[in-house]
Amino acid sequence: MKRHSALIALPTATLLAVSLAACTDNPANKKDDAAAAGDAVTVTITDDTCEVSPATLPSGKVSFSVTNKGTKPNEFEILAENQLQIESEKENIGPGTTTTVTTSLDEGTYYTACKPNMVGDFVGLAEFVVTKGEEVSIDSDTRAAEDKGITNYTGYVKDQVGQLVDATKDFTDAYTSGDTEKAKALYPLARQHYERIEPTAESFGIKEAGDLDGSLDARVQDLSVDAGKKPDDPEVLADWTGWHRIEADLFTDEDEGYKFDSEADRKKVADKLNEDTKTLYDLVYGKVEGAGGTFELKLSDVATGASALLEEVALSKIGGEEETFSHTDLYDFHANVEGAEVAYGNVEELVEAQDPELAKKITRNLDGVKTVLEKYQNGRDDEGNILYEDYSKVAAVQKDAGEAPKDTDYTRAQQELSDAVNALSEPLSQVSGTVLR
Repeated sequence: MKRHSALIALPTATLLAVSLAACTDNPANKKDDAAAAGDAVTVTITDDTCEVSPATLPSGKVSFSVTNKGTKPNEFEILAENQLQIESEKENIGPGTTTTVTTSLDEGTYYTACKPNMVGDFVGLAEFVVTKGEEVSIDSDTRAAEDKGITNYTGYVKDQVGQLVDATKDFTDAYTSGDTEKAKALYPLARQHYERIEPTAESFGIKEAGDLDGSLDARVQDLSVDAGKKPDDPEVLADWTGWHRIEADLFTDEDEGYKFDSEADRKKVADKLNEDTKTLYDLVYGKVEGAGGTFELKLSDVATGASALLEEVALSKIGGEEETFSHTDLYDFHANVEGAEVAYGNVEELVEAQDPELAKKITRNLDGVKTVLEKYQNGRDDEGNILYEDYSKVAAVQKDAGEAPKDTDYTRAQQELSDAVNALSEPLSQVSGTVLR
C-alpha cells in the first residue's frame, strides 16, 4: 500500500505568481522554462525540496528524470489539476539514485510534488502546465489495440474488485465468528484480489487519491513513522483500520500489544473493511464518483500497472514488511506477478510492434519469476487455491513491525527471488516509454 495524507494548498500569492508565469509560456515560441516535445523534464529531490524544470511542455509523452539528492527514500507524484487524482508516480526513489518516470499528459494544468519516506504531507507542491502539442497520428490497427487493452484491463480490475467483495465477507465472517484458523487461512487468499490490482486501487479515491487504500491496506510501520511514535502506541493503533489491523489481531500473542480488547472492537474493524471494500466496488463500477470524477482507466494506467506491481515487490515487500505479522508475503508476490502479467498482456501487442526484443525479454523474465515462486508452493486447498510457505522460514524478514532487514542479510533463497523480480521489473519499466505517445 502507499500512504496519503491531507494535501497542502499553495498560498494564493504563490498560485497567482505561478499562473502568471505559466501564461507567458508558448510552445511555439520556446522560453527557458518550457520544454519541447520529447525533452526530458529534470526533477531534483532533497529531503525538503522537489524542484521540477522546466515547468511547461507540450502535450504527449513525457519523461521525468528524477534524482534524489537527499538522505531518505522519496516519492515523486504528478497530480491532476484538482490535486486529488494521481496521474503518475514513482515510489521508493533511493538516496543517490536517478530514475525515469514516463507517462502521457494531455493539455491542461497539473501539479508535481514529492513525499519523503512516502508518508506525510507533500513537499514542493508546484504547478506544471501542459500546452497543446502537435497531433500524433496513428493507424487504425494501433488505435484498436490501444482501445482493446484499456477495455480488457478495466474489465479485469472490475472482476477482481467484485471477487474481493465476496472474499472479504467470507474472511470477516470467519474472523468475527471466532473461527480463527479459518480466518487465518482465508486472509492471504482474499487479499490476493487486491494485490493483483493494487496500483490502480492506490491511484483512485473518494475524497483524495489513495484514501481508500489508506483505509484498506495501511501498514502500522507507516502510521508510526507519520505519528513519530512506536507501532504499538495506543495513539497509532486508535485510527488503524483495514486488512493489516485484523492481521495484527489474528497473528500475534496477547503480550505483543496488538490484540483487540473485545469482540465489539473486532466487529467494528471488520465492518469497516467490508464497507470500504464495497465503496471501492461502487467506485470502479461507476456507482459513486471519485476524487477525479467517474472511474476511467487510460492507456498509461495499463502501461505502468505491471511495472508498479513489480517495483513495490523489489523495493519493499521483499523484506517482509507487507505481512509483518502473518508472513504470508509469498501469496502477495504471487498475486503481484499475476496482476503484472495481465496488465502487460493487455499492451503486449503494442510492445511487440514497437520493440520485439523487449517483448521477448519480458516474457522470458516473467517465466523466470514464476519458476522461482513455484519452489515455495505448498500444495492446494480444497478450492484449488495455491498455498505458500511461511515467508519467514525462507527469508530474513521484518517481524512485528520492527527493523527491516538489510539486503546484505538476505538469505540465498530471498536473494534469488529478489534477482528474479529485479530482472523482470527493469524491462517492464520500459513499457510505458514504448507504447505511450
